[in-house]
Amino acid sequence: MKSMVLIVLVAACGGSSGGGGDDTSGVDPKLVAGGGVADGPLGGTLHVHVVEVDSATPIAGAAVLVGGTTKMTDAAGLATFTGVDAPQTVTATATGHAAATWVGVDGANVTLPLDPSHRTVPTAHVAGTIAGWNSLPNPAFGHYMLGLVLYSFLDDPAAPENSIAQPMMGTTPLNTCLNTGLSNSCAWQMNTRIGLQVHSAVIVEGDPHGTNSDLSDDTYQLVGYAVGQPVTLAAGQQVAAESLVMHPGTMPLAVTFPAPASGLGHVLAIPELALGDAGRMVFPLPGLSPTLTTAQVPSPTGALAGHYEVVALATPSAAATTPFSTAFVHNVTGTATIPSWLAPPSAGAGAAISLTGGGNFHTAQLSRNGDTLWNITVLDGTTSVTLPTVTPDPLGTGTAELAVTAAEAPGFDPMKFDVPATKKALIRAAGAKGTFVR
Repeated sequence: MKSMVLIVLVAACGGSSGGGGDDTSGVDPKLVAGGGVADGPLGGTLHVHVVEVDSATPIAGAAVLVGGTTKMTDAAGLATFTGVDAPQTVTATATGHAAATWVGVDGANVTLPLDPSHRTVPTAHVAGTIAGWNSLPNPAFGHYMLGLVLYSFLDDPAAPENSIAQPMMGTTPLNTCLNTGLSNSCAWQMNTRIGLQVHSAVIVEGDPHGTNSDLSDDTYQLVGYAVGQPVTLAAGQQVAAESLVMHPGTMPLAVTFPAPASGLGHVLAIPELALGDAGRMVFPLPGLSPTLTTAQVPSPTGALAGHYEVVALATPSAAATTPFSTAFVHNVTGTATIPSWLAPPSAGAGAAISLTGGGNFHTAQLSRNGDTLWNITVLDGTTSVTLPTVTPDPLGTGTAELAVTAAEAPGFDPMKFDVPATKKALIRAAGAKGTFVR
């Protein structure tokens, strides 16, 4: 299987000091759900809320830097600045959290969500089988039958809940059923996220083309899909004997790919079935590509009632995750036309962060040893960001890993947006990685 690139998209606003805007001195403080900006343009008073990521939980005692002034948030996670004009650069820091810098804030109300420095994803464990597995025809000689079991992902493509490590036996993931013709087993196990979700399996006949130890050249023929009923799981919960039932029907889905992107020759597309509150099912097999543009996907009925989206990804090779360009096609009814690829931004080494490339906003993330240190987003076209000096310094000493993303959401307004809606509206993004030296 080819892994998907997870895109870090932390919404924000940005810029340097500028001319005056409308008078915002009479605008009341307002929390922007999920993070974002409201009541633009800025002109006089700036209300900054600092909250935990993916929630409205306030962070009290966070340090907020606007211009040369630092204030601490109160019990509501609020700090208010007066005598400021648009656009502004806003930085927030708090103990146990990654710093956030939003460049070019141009609204009287801004809500900054802070990631925890080290995020632990709560999980549950599910075991089960596929009803009727043993009744499926045996694979052709030299082929194998594979059932790949997955849980429904969260809508946010960057959510760490979408990349939970699976239990393994040697090099074999246990969230699978496998019939080689010589042995046959369908007792899958899966580590999954918590909350409302649906589990499903895509069943394919695989052809290893004589190279059983090399999966990169395997091709797949769809056999069918199996699905379970919606379930809500809690952290640490153990579920045994879930039975996935064969889904009654499929429908064709065709993808039209754009011209190749320079240096990004490995291209694939993955159908996703949006299920509302239960998240979205991902169907990575058989893989769609410029040489295989049509697949049969489950009919959106029963436990899989929803609508289709398509995520397309271009990378240098099957093994490389960056640089990348990705595209999102929403509300697909049978045919998805992938937009032209967005060119990856630069992510060179040095003390300043370069944020170039297309799209209508840019983000960057600094991390070290898997811990997030600093999130930056620029929405005003600034191409080079020098991080402000704050105490304590979130970066500490040594180099940090830099991931830079350019993104495009139609109709995006930096003076009025919220993070969740912006993520759902994305149509293109591209990214690269580099090294940051303070």
